[in-house]
Amino acid sequence: FAPQLLFVNTHKHKDTKNYSKLNSMVFNIKPDVCMYPNGCEPSSPNCDVSATEIIIEFKWSPSHNAFRHPGADTLMSQTEKGMDTLGQIMCYSAAQLNTQFHTHVFSVFIMCGCAWIIRWDREGAIITSAIDYNNKPDLADFFHHY
Repeated sequence: FAPQLLFVNTHKHKDTKNYSKLNSMVFNIKPDVCMYPNGCEPSSPNCDVSATEIIIEFKWSPSHNAFRHPGADTLMSQTEKGMDTLGQIMCYSAAQLNTQFHTHVFSVFIMCGCAWIIRWDREGAIITSAIDYNNKPDLADFFHHY
């Protein structure tokens, strides 16, 4: 569904290439999956945010959900774990924008059976509503057309 992209499991492999550029002494850039353009895969299993096209973060426990479902008063979760997750994906996107000459980047947050596509730029983010990727092709279509 995305022949132009390579999905790489990086959840155990932090970004060591851009460590000094990012001045990342507080946290490790270690997303669950980094997507690279075919032919541009990194030479090591480590994450390389300077070459990553899309970052995907998975959470399995609903308590870690960064976003609320439709009908809630606010889009953002107000729980401590939800805010931690949001901070985590914000840091990954900030690192990606810091190491690339792009006006914007995309990331995907997946929680159980729902996904959110997030478009980040230097002003903030635009977030889709929850996508039920088991029953709707929207997420696969996004990857296919990227």
